[in-house]
Amino acid sequence: SNLPDISSMKLSELKSELKSYGIDSSTFAEKSEFTSALQNARNTMPRPSTTYRDVEPPKPEREEKKSSSRKPSSSSSSSSSHRSSGGSSSSSRRPAPTPTPAATTAAAPTKPINIKKLTAMRAPVTAFQQIKEHPSQNIIGERNNSFLPGSPFSFSLHGSVQESDSAIIRIPDGVCLKINCASVTRKAMDEYLKQKGSIGVSLRLSSEENPEMLPIWTFARDRSSGYEMSGLGLRVCGPRTVRLLAFMEMGYRSGQSVDVHLFGSVSLNKDAFD
Repeated sequence: SNLPDISSMKLSELKSELKSYGIDSSTFAEKSEFTSALQNARNTMPRPSTTYRDVEPPKPEREEKKSSSRKPSSSSSSSSSHRSSGGSSSSSRRPAPTPTPAATTAAAPTKPINIKKLTAMRAPVTAFQQIKEHPSQNIIGERNNSFLPGSPFSFSLHGSVQESDSAIIRIPDGVCLKINCASVTRKAMDEYLKQKGSIGVSLRLSSEENPEMLPIWTFARDRSSGYEMSGLGLRVCGPRTVRLLAFMEMGYRSGQSVDVHLFGSVSLNKDAFD
């Protein structure tokens, strides 16, 4: 309730609060991405109350000093009387004292905390898409979701013929995104295919290494036997930014489009912490 209003916050304040959630904002370009990411973090993540830091291993306890002067006086007197009464022969038969082993008081060293792993556990994969009206380019809506490591991934891509309408998927350092399945809704697709010239929809991908939008799955009117595609096996580990687009193959004249639904999982990149 005492949190500042996101829309009135400065860019430096947005970056600072995102950092407190463990979210890397170095790849954000527009202020709307900062505000959307922070709003999702406030809605889906616990409010940070502590910061992580290295924890020093506990110092070993000091061994108690043992002094012969602390021996009870009664034992000294009984020993002297025994020596005086027993003579030299009794002292020669007395067994040698058994040495007392030193007490081990040093605590076992504490396993160091992996700060990078803790940060990755709090860093979500974000999926952001603006829905625009064409040809005016007015923004009429947006889709924005965050997925922490260990959670299932699900996102609906709004169909378009403009590559600029693609969704931006940001994957932080130490985190991996795996997309296993893509599907379309039967009813929506059947309605779309009623348009003259409609062929289908394709799922397209571009990356930082290759910015060209390339199709990885296409639903076509005459060639597809089902409305879903499983076993995509697309796995991307961060830090990385990719773009995904549901590209409408013809028949977009009336503005009607079809969503492509993506399903997968988000996990930690175990290779990054070995």
